[in-house]
Amino acid sequence: MKTRYLFPYSFKRIGWFMLIPACILGFLAFVLNYQLPFLNLKVFAVVDSFPFSKSSKFSFISNNITDELLGLFIIIGSLFVACSKEKTEDEFIAQSRLESLLWATYFNYSLLLLAIIFVYGMDFFSVLIFNMFTHLLIFLMRFKYVLYKNNQAIHNEK
Repeated sequence: MKTRYLFPYSFKRIGWFMLIPACILGFLAFVLNYQLPFLNLKVFAVVDSFPFSKSSKFSFISNNITDELLGLFIIIGSLFVACSKEKTEDEFIAQSRLESLLWATYFNYSLLLLAIIFVYGMDFFSVLIFNMFTHLLIFLMRFKYVLYKNNQAIHNEK
């Protein structure tokens, strides 16, 4: 399999350094409504509130950008980890990557379908926010699990 669309292996370490702290801080920000006070900034907003009809458009607003930065770090970090080559990139790795991606897609959208049926109001909006991150995170967990089980099987044969 050609891996020309994968990042170099060195991006994996950068991704982990971005992903792990961002997930921890993201959890704290969500559960405790924690925001870093020094990130209160004046930022450009295309739309600044919901519903859109009552919001100002294309203006500068004061906002704490903790959640935006955490979202960026989680997405970029998980992309770097998920889309970086392994040390040895072979057919088994490529097949495992593809199967894990398909499995994560099925699992993620199954959760979203359940949420559409059973979650309402602004809580559904929270589900959609988490849904932005869960696809790659589920893929990473499944892919790393498959690689771990394969390494265990190889070591048990020796």
